[in-house]
Amino acid sequence: MATARSNTKQHETKSCPRKDGFFDTMSLELVSTEDGSLTIRGPWGETYHSISGAVQESQHVYIGNGLRYYIQRNNEESSISQTIHILDVGFGTGLNALLTYRELVTGLFPESTGIFYEAVEKFPLPEKFTEKLLYADSEQEMEFFRNIHRGSWGVPFPAAKGFTVLKHAGDLVGYHPLQGIHVVYFDPFSPAVQPELWTSEIIAGITPCLQKNAVLTTYSCRGSFKRVLRGTGFLVERLQGIGKKRHVLRAVYCPHNLLITGATSSSMIE
Repeated sequence: MATARSNTKQHETKSCPRKDGFFDTMSLELVSTEDGSLTIRGPWGETYHSISGAVQESQHVYIGNGLRYYIQRNNEESSISQTIHILDVGFGTGLNALLTYRELVTGLFPESTGIFYEAVEKFPLPEKFTEKLLYADSEQEMEFFRNIHRGSWGVPFPAAKGFTVLKHAGDLVGYHPLQGIHVVYFDPFSPAVQPELWTSEIIAGITPCLQKNAVLTTYSCRGSFKRVLRGTGFLVERLQGIGKKRHVLRAVYCPHNLLITGATSSSMIE
């Protein structure tokens, strides 16, 4: 599921109840954001993306600070994989996947490099909402966007040339990703809504599947989550945010506390 933002009044309870019927699609609502793109407000009163700009936020946090950073670092070291394996924790609207495809087509991707896009989503959105999001900038992107939402769950399928998608409909708790992950878009609902996903148990379940120097990015800079990442083998860096968000987070997986080329201990958050 895409990220939820605490930009409306919170419910009286500190977090949403964990019971059947928690996710009520009848109460979903399309919302315009300040960059002109749409997001969705869920039944808990929070939006999937920042009201400051849905596309702007996802591009900054996950593409710019995550995917591009990974490619740049590994190009410099001549260690880029032929297929970049991305784990999207929170498929949601599919915006992160679309922006990744846009980067594959128009960005500085190494020649002959493709994407294997693994995504986890506990609450798949109805097509009547996803078809109204209008994130695509071209017919090619529109076709891709339809493909990722209409494709089968639980089996890999080609969403476009060089872009394979595997969607898991279910809880991240207890899920075992495929091996060889290079980039993680950590984009679940906020810690206030899904606190169980921002824990050492969840991250420890992902780390055995990561390549060394895999890159994880997320919108949350909560101190407890930074401690979780450090405690599971990551070097954590606080980066400039976007919109009304002051900071975002990037973490590089170094299980033996090895620094990647160009990084120094002083650049990492203590």
